Amino acid sequence: MRNAWLFPLTHWNWKAALITAVFRAGACMAALWHSPLHTREHFGAVEAAYVLLTSGIFSAWQQQALDVKPRKLSWGIVVLLIPLGSLAADSALHIWLDQGNMRALGIGALIGTLVSAMFHWHVMQNGAMLVGENSRSLLDDLKQMPKIIATFVWNPIRWTIAALRRADVTEGTAQETEAEIAA
Repeated sequence: MRNAWLFPLTHWNWKAALITAVFRAGACMAALWHSPLHTREHFGAVEAAYVLLTSGIFSAWQQQALDVKPRKLSWGIVVLLIPLGSLAADSALHIWLDQGNMRALGIGALIGTLVSAMFHWHVMQNGAMLVGENSRSLLDDLKQMPKIIATFVWNPIRWTIAALRRADVTEGTAQETEAEIAA
């Protein structure tokens, strides 16, 4: 049990922290394109610093949650609980430091957080961006990204097509059964 509490410290995910800080700071600055440059820079710097300090711990918790059973609970922790908790803490920090001047982020931040969390789940399920015993180098993880990105985009499309085919087959079978009953 003690190791479970130490996991975020022993498995602080520097890979996720670094990449997330760069992307989130850039996204915040882009979302505030209409604001003065000094405002965007300040907001981006606050975001980058916050993410560097916290993202590694949050990502460690996400990696630790991969072992939670059932899998749906694990997904809920990794994709909903931890990222939305992080977003709430991030929002509170910006309200305090930026006097709540974050209207431009709003729903976009929520959607971005959830898509990012689903992508992070997919990345970790494919063995990338992990730290500890199952980790590889950052370069090896980055080399895997084109394939991981492609499967992240393609899998929902593939599942939708398969579901539509199953629905067509089920509908066709139901119509045949009705015809047989009527005959």
